[in-house]
Amino acid sequence: MTEIRLSDVDEMLANAGALFSEHWEEVALNKQVMVLKPDEQKYRTMEANGMLLILGAFCDGRVVGYSVNFVTNHPHYADLIVCNNDLLFVTEDKRCGRLGLQLIRATEKEAKQRGVQLMLWHAKPGTALEQMMPRLGYGVQDTIFSIQI
Repeated sequence: MTEIRLSDVDEMLANAGALFSEHWEEVALNKQVMVLKPDEQKYRTMEANGMLLILGAFCDGRVVGYSVNFVTNHPHYADLIVCNNDLLFVTEDKRCGRLGLQLIRATEKEAKQRGVQLMLWHAKPGTALEQMMPRLGYGVQDTIFSIQI
């Protein structure tokens, strides 16, 4: 049985390290500059200030997925509380079911309880997440381009 619940920096660092590497290996496009190195202190500061929303998916005590999000007032629209997803990942062996969708819905629910008015997700082109978001009622907000300089 898989359980989705609130988590925190301590729990993720203690139990999801291998998943972070697996996630990075799968999706990071510019690995030479996007070197996996979580800023533990920054995450802890955000957590202490109520700006971090972490949900973990656990199966038999093992982390099998996570949703890590930043909750802030938008700097340009000061009255708008935004939840910006930073990381969404489900282990390959758990992707055949609805766990990804459940993580998304649980994130939305918790964000709404925190007063969030706008939920933002980023998806790599051609992924299942990119295909899923319009079916969940999401529209394109921005397109982000990158170049290594």
